[in-house]
Amino acid sequence: MRILPLALGRYSFLNPLKRARLTRLFKREGVDAVIMNLPADLKAVAPAARAAGVEHIVYRRGSALPVRDSLLNRRLYGKVITRLIVNSEATRRQVLINNPALIAPERITMLPNSLDTAAFDEALQAAKRSAILSLLPAPLSSPPTFLIGNAGRLTRQKGQHLLLHLCRRLLDAGLDCAVIIAGTGEREAELQGLAKRLGLGDRAVFTGFMADLAPFWRSIDLFVLSSLWEGFGSVLLEAMLARRPVFAFAVSNIPELIFEGGPDGIGNGRLFPLPAEEIPYCPDISDRGGLSAPATGRGQASSPPSPEKRGAWRVPGGSERAYSSLDAMVRATLELAAHPESGKSMGEAGRRFALRFSQETCMSRLEELLA
Repeated sequence: MRILPLALGRYSFLNPLKRARLTRLFKREGVDAVIMNLPADLKAVAPAARAAGVEHIVYRRGSALPVRDSLLNRRLYGKVITRLIVNSEATRRQVLINNPALIAPERITMLPNSLDTAAFDEALQAAKRSAILSLLPAPLSSPPTFLIGNAGRLTRQKGQHLLLHLCRRLLDAGLDCAVIIAGTGEREAELQGLAKRLGLGDRAVFTGFMADLAPFWRSIDLFVLSSLWEGFGSVLLEAMLARRPVFAFAVSNIPELIFEGGPDGIGNGRLFPLPAEEIPYCPDISDRGGLSAPATGRGQASSPPSPEKRGAWRVPGGSERAYSSLDAMVRATLELAAHPESGKSMGEAGRRFALRFSQETCMSRLEELLA
């Protein structure tokens, strides 16, 4: 395999010389298929591939944000690319929400994100549960009875502030628990401040970036994805591979990954409505879980507040009772902690489900599309 690096920027599609060079490259190399993952690539590469006569011009979209109904997008989706790959049915809806005729339905294929299950299992097997203890403060050297985990960027989208409020409620209800949040991001200081105001002390642990999450997966009893929206939510599949029950809000494609009762009556986790206070910040439009984002015209979801409106992103702290809709998640967590056998059943169901997303399976389906 030969790698040919291409320098493309946001506005490369406006450069006719760069587009001409791309067209010559595709012709010279005899390229049969071009697969793009970024909007900038779609704008610059797809027209060049079409001009070069490339047979398969494929754009893979995994964003939970709506596609704008612009003249450029109507041309790219409707007349240039030969196939659109979406990673979920929720993404498919968001592509078409502003223009149902943007691309013919038969040219859209759903192909979910995949995981290297063999490598994941190898790392998990090598990891020791005790390894996570070195990341915890001294008072937690003997972990609480119940550990709740979250892994992801520390941004407003990921909603870790809701997880901290959940932990406070659980402690008040008498559960000996702690929350472990793995990841870094722009919101780290803000979240640590909220944890302090909520009086969580050493029951809220921020590990920072973890290159190897295997000890994390071995240690937690429950994984909670607190995201307000997601592009896909691959971390849920990792939790399932590790046989951990999963809780999340019913946004974006998450209801496609979490089921509360399969053919045998056993689900892999639980879904909950997004707290009403967060709905204005969720760009997802969904008919699941009673969610709906404010419209801005032609069915387009409103975007989260801009940086200049950061004040609107502040979250309640201290002892005030915010996010009353978290009560259902509190009750479900208490029930899970009281009946660990149900958590084990959820984990086994999740494991069986996550194995469907192996790299081998997904690559075989992609190869079939390009045959």
